[in-house]
Amino acid sequence: EYHNLGGFWSQYYTQSPDASQWEDIDMYNVSSDKFDNQWNEMYAGGINDLQTVRDKATASGDNTYYLIATLCQAYSYQVLADLFDKVPYSEALQGVTKSNVNPNYDNGADIYAGLLSTIDEAVARYQKTPKGEDPGKADLFYNGDMDQWLRFANSLKLKLYMRMAYTSKADPSAVKALLAANKFITSDAAMTQFGTSINKRNPFYEVHSDRLGGVNEMASNTMIKLLTDNSDPRIDAYYSQGSTGKWVAKEQGDFTNRDIPSAQLAKPKTSPTAPVYLLTVTELNFLVAEARVRYEGGASAQEAYENGIDASFAMHALGSGASMYSSGGVYEYKSTGNVENDVKQIALQKWISLCNTQNLEAFFELNRTHIPAYSTNAKGTPGGIGELTISYNSVLATGETPRRLLFPDVERARNNKFPGQPAKGLATKIWWDNK
Repeated sequence: EYHNLGGFWSQYYTQSPDASQWEDIDMYNVSSDKFDNQWNEMYAGGINDLQTVRDKATASGDNTYYLIATLCQAYSYQVLADLFDKVPYSEALQGVTKSNVNPNYDNGADIYAGLLSTIDEAVARYQKTPKGEDPGKADLFYNGDMDQWLRFANSLKLKLYMRMAYTSKADPSAVKALLAANKFITSDAAMTQFGTSINKRNPFYEVHSDRLGGVNEMASNTMIKLLTDNSDPRIDAYYSQGSTGKWVAKEQGDFTNRDIPSAQLAKPKTSPTAPVYLLTVTELNFLVAEARVRYEGGASAQEAYENGIDASFAMHALGSGASMYSSGGVYEYKSTGNVENDVKQIALQKWISLCNTQNLEAFFELNRTHIPAYSTNAKGTPGGIGELTISYNSVLATGETPRRLLFPDVERARNNKFPGQPAKGLATKIWWDNK
């Protein structure tokens, strides 16, 4: 469901005019109970279970399982903090041990600091005594390859540091140290074990394409316009054409206008065996490219930028992207010496490359970098190529766009430390959104 949310709010998807399942998301009218189940699953399911692994690993001295569980838990907390800004963290798992069923909410900046410290502690523990059971196939991401998990730790840290780039918490020295070590993932952190039988398929496919019939999510013209304008071959990997044999798409949120039959509209491609990605080599390269622009004067930024495009093409079995970024190509990297101008090129390519694989990450990043930027056109008017369009049916005030989710109703009802809903609702910025 978070992947679906990111698909709409990153303007990869828009609601079909012939269905209505996700109109509330597409018009920025998401209620406080919309993601109750997902909140519960993240905390009572994933994060709590991972803590059990950490506790058992600590008791047995299994630093292998401890490291993997810590990194997966840190990733989960990062997602929650980026969706809700403040979430229970330091007291989140005290319900059993300390009978604390009303945990305090921690600020996002404090959560980030805690996650970085926790990652470092787990890595140091493993490196000091690298022992433990080989998880093998129980490790659904790296099949027990601990070198990749150590690289994942550095890659996740880089993402956290870059998320803070526009804040007072930015740490150039820490980023430079990570770049100098250059120990980042060399293969995607991806769950690939899905099958074709019911309940064993990719969860987005299982729910949205199979059970809901694939009748809701259609291609947003925001992305279709850019891909077709640039003759980007990834369009065939991201979307399937409708009945016309042409790339037909709706403007974002234009679902009340039934001018185009859904059968003619392009749709996002889904597959029962499509991987679920935590962190990819594509994303990593764009993080490195931006870091080099911000903190190393742009040295080797172009190389990382081009590696990011290549990784995106390779992910979709399209070979190299060199024809797109070589001299004279539409995606040629042109260093200007101006940090924001150069970051703009990187962020735009990152947004294009994350389509359909890391939708939620794309939403976080466009709110951090403001790339692509929202069009200044009035509601009901499409943005230009490379611009986001204000949803045609937006319920937010003029100039406001979605930045986060509301706190779930289950917290308001059960936790007396509930901080109250944010002042500007979905348009309230996350702490790192300072550009």
